[in-house]
Amino acid sequence: MPQHLVITAVGTDRPGIGNKIIHLVSNLGCNIIDSRIAIFGADFTLVMLVSGKISQITRVEHTLPQLGQEHDLITLVKRTSAHIEIPRGFTLEAHIQANDKVGLTEQVTHFFADREIGINSLSARTLPRESTKHDADQFQIAITTSLSDEYNIMQLQEDFNAFCQSLDVQGSLNFINNG
Repeated sequence: MPQHLVITAVGTDRPGIGNKIIHLVSNLGCNIIDSRIAIFGADFTLVMLVSGKISQITRVEHTLPQLGQEHDLITLVKRTSAHIEIPRGFTLEAHIQANDKVGLTEQVTHFFADREIGINSLSARTLPRESTKHDADQFQIAITTSLSDEYNIMQLQEDFNAFCQSLDVQGSLNFINNG
């Protein structure tokens, strides 16, 4: 039975740094199930889910800290299990754009948490006003989640529209039928 491991790494961004971790994981015989790389400020970040035999996962757990030290990376590993997909009727994509202000990400995530909708992915960023030709910095957030067939998507759309209006933001929901 395959074992699963979540790997997180953070360090100064430079060409090839992500490949160092990917190379290590692959050379130790593990399969990369899912991964994300992002740049935050001057730092590289990687989150990865790998699977393998228990001996392979154990080798990654023991070898990765040394690689981290050699390349000035903070690394963290955590054993996990395979994600069990629950049949979902819809994939929901939510997008919001607004003048940037403190607390918007929390308000948006709270909107979904209040409705017991788990977030599958979230990408949020602030764009400086100089690059957007607006009078203020711009905030963009994109969220992807899954909904069951029983979820009232018309009510969700109405609630989301009222939420966006209350915050004075531009928002849209896109429902993709998985059936």
